[in-house]
Amino acid sequence: MSQPINLTLGQMKQRYHDEWLLIAYTDVDENLNVLCGEVLAHAKDANELYKLLPQYPDRSLAFEYVGEIPADFAFML
Repeated sequence: MSQPINLTLGQMKQRYHDEWLLIAYTDVDENLNVLCGEVLAHAKDANELYKLLPQYPDRSLAFEYVGEIPADFAFML
């Protein structure tokens, strides 16, 4: 069995460009932005990752999109 690989967010962006990531983070900054962690799953469609959440009940998780965000895209928090 392979060991989990801890990656920086920059490394994740290079490996998984234009994809959604489900990350078990190991470090965040003061604004709770992911600095590094283990990529548990990646997909072009974020809905695929939401289905995986029950598999990781005791992990500190984050979702990140690592690609270019279209100019006409809006976020609601």
